[in-house]
Amino acid sequence: MILKRLLFIVLGATTIVACNKNGFLEEKPYSFMDAEALYSSDAGAKAALTGTWAAISTLQGYGANYSLVLDLASGGWFNQAAAYKEMNALTFTASSNYLDAVSPYKAFYGGIAVANDVIAKLPEGKVSPALKDNLLGQAYLIRGMIYFNLVRMYGGVPLRLKPTSKEDINLARASKADVYAQIISDLQTAKNLLPLKADQEIGRPAKFAASALLGKVYIAMTNGDNSSPYWQNAKDALLEVVNSNQYSLVPKFQDLWDITKQNSQESIIEIQFSRDGAENSMSNFYTPTGTIATPLVTNGPFGRHRPNKEIYTAHVLRYPDDPRIDATYFHDQVIRLNGQVVKIWPQNKAAQGFPYMKKYVDPGFVSRKTNCNFIYLRYADVLLSLAEAENEINGPDQAYQYVNQVLRRARTSVTPAAVEPQDYAGMTQEEFRDRIMRERRCELLGEVHLWYDTRRRGQDYLFQFLTEHNTFNVNGGLNLSFDYIYNLDAKYLLLPLPASEINNNTAMSPSDQNPGY
Repeated sequence: MILKRLLFIVLGATTIVACNKNGFLEEKPYSFMDAEALYSSDAGAKAALTGTWAAISTLQGYGANYSLVLDLASGGWFNQAAAYKEMNALTFTASSNYLDAVSPYKAFYGGIAVANDVIAKLPEGKVSPALKDNLLGQAYLIRGMIYFNLVRMYGGVPLRLKPTSKEDINLARASKADVYAQIISDLQTAKNLLPLKADQEIGRPAKFAASALLGKVYIAMTNGDNSSPYWQNAKDALLEVVNSNQYSLVPKFQDLWDITKQNSQESIIEIQFSRDGAENSMSNFYTPTGTIATPLVTNGPFGRHRPNKEIYTAHVLRYPDDPRIDATYFHDQVIRLNGQVVKIWPQNKAAQGFPYMKKYVDPGFVSRKTNCNFIYLRYADVLLSLAEAENEINGPDQAYQYVNQVLRRARTSVTPAAVEPQDYAGMTQEEFRDRIMRERRCELLGEVHLWYDTRRRGQDYLFQFLTEHNTFNVNGGLNLSFDYIYNLDAKYLLLPLPASEINNNTAMSPSDQNPGY
């Protein structure tokens, strides 16, 4: 079973060193220390918390497979590699490699195990009070964040809240409601413990990161019900973030993807990576091979992970002049290091014709490691989410102000300012509801929100999204030698629980598997 190994790795995970550009993760390794020794000093406690972040930032987690699985399973991405065909064609099963053997599920429960160890043992440790609160707050936030990922991906999951022991190695699925209740509890605790942004180390989440995440939790809990009371909970939590004045939009959208300007004023939760740290594949997955974008390597990155043509085309048709297009995509052509010009979508309609993602370019890329961080949550998402919540509660009149901040930043990201995207105005509630979901694709594509956004409003919304792909006919439409036609199946609202979890967890049976798998 996936979690049987956790008995042996919890203390070991605290020895993992995940370095970053700012140096706060450059802790000395503490090898298999007992709990009393590990939590007997500030340095030991910080190392334990570092192990929590490191456990979820491996290749199976935020370092690669989290984005790979959710992008490809969303129905909005393409990857030409044969290894990913099951994911890409939506023909995956509970035994598929990236949903079982090397699944994010495993990495996330590894992170939960280390967070549980910190939460259980740090309170009695000999650690300075302010640091103790900060580290505990981060551990609670990490646990809440990871359960939030899991409950949206799988529905109800085993709810592990204390260090794993042989007595509870087998654990049944908790209800979806119970998992959400725990997420809310963890994030509220984190908010009470974490310091303000000015008092937090760069790159670590602060107090109102918990509020921002709570806002998104409540939106997910609406389950696509436009009259749900959770919209008000979401609005209240997101307004806390706005009114805190702790975050703001960076002036230029493209600066979000400049690796010399990471952990910006817009960043709320950002996963730290380094070419000197653990292996990760963000730049490797997304950036085209052998181009002037990565001048130090001629035979890399892989550049296999690319948005579907209809996603890019919808953005261009909506906002032809939007500066976010050039900041988000390699399109029309790329230039090889030898000067060769390679045509891509819409000129090239074959396998290599798909546009590439530009958000994870690392000019110093030389291997499977990168200095590109992964922004899990940023202030623009808060504003778009707040606009969505306000529209559901009161209609669009007071919702425009939030989305228009994001659109204004997009226009003014270039000089002279672009004409588009123009401000929202004059919409009905229903029109706003549709547009704000599409706006999220324009602003947030490649940041692993698409799978969640196309599921959280229910089966009809998902089927509409998949149908827009299946019927795409702009510039010649789909090329069925490379593109996939997706079945409209309600099972795609969730991913299957790993087969190894179902088979080896004695508190589960095949009947616990998600429908359709």
